[in-house]
Amino acid sequence: MFMNTVSITYQVLYIVVPTISVIGNTFIVYATVLSRKLRNPCNIFIALIALGDIMLMFSFYTTVFTYKIYNDHQIPQDVCVYLHIAPIFGSCFSAMLLLNLAIDRILSLTAFYEVLTTSYVKFYIAAQLLPGCIFAVIVDVLIIINRTAEEKVVCTLAMPLRPPINELYVRTIAIVSILLIICYSVFGLFLKKLQMSTENMKSVYRSLIVISLTIVFGNFGAMAVALTDDLNNPSITPILLAGLLMNFGTTVNFFAYYSLSSQYREVFDNVLGIGRLKKIFQAKKLTSVQQISIRHRDSH
Repeated sequence: MFMNTVSITYQVLYIVVPTISVIGNTFIVYATVLSRKLRNPCNIFIALIALGDIMLMFSFYTTVFTYKIYNDHQIPQDVCVYLHIAPIFGSCFSAMLLLNLAIDRILSLTAFYEVLTTSYVKFYIAAQLLPGCIFAVIVDVLIIINRTAEEKVVCTLAMPLRPPINELYVRTIAIVSILLIICYSVFGLFLKKLQMSTENMKSVYRSLIVISLTIVFGNFGAMAVALTDDLNNPSITPILLAGLLMNFGTTVNFFAYYSLSSQYREVFDNVLGIGRLKKIFQAKKLTSVQQISIRHRDSH
């Protein structure tokens, strides 16, 4: 039985972190739906990963909400399972699709990729989405089968993943993380050798690599934190810290695409109105500079 006290710091972080992630990833999904420039498979996969991340973030809200409304801060484990069906689906789906997106980028350097994404685009997208959906459904079914009403828990994302499901989940995420590193290493070598991509696409690739590496190191960081805890008598703090590390990468999605990808930056500026805000601030800054110059000239 672990200590069930969640500090104020973690309660605040478990609201702030997912809120940043939900807003940023909602912007990505919204821009993809509205913009014709983001209709290729790569952009669609990015938007679907963002959608999965949004689903995952509701795990944080669930943890804080259930912690606050009960005096002992605990709820039956089976209720926690039901509350986490969507977040766990999103977690599994996003992780697997992130790997498939890396594979998609390798395939994009081949001669038959254009045929796949033009003549068979629906089948290609379905084939890429299928592994993530299957993995997510399997994990959700297993946590439902393995639920118990006799145990009370602080309802974090880890609580529905009772043994042996947690081993399946952690090992799969670890394998996906390793394969992501391998895929983008291979992709980088091929990209450098072929020298066939436009600057626009290279900026998207840089964004993908930064986001993927952030998520990979977050996953490994979460695993390292989990290993420091006593598995027979786990405490809540390492579980909460591991959750933050594992999901920190989802908060940087929007900022990475906006700062590193000229294609996404242009779309976000147009669709989200960021471009208009930038023009207003630039105009105000220019006016301020002109006023200072006039005052300086008049003083002389």
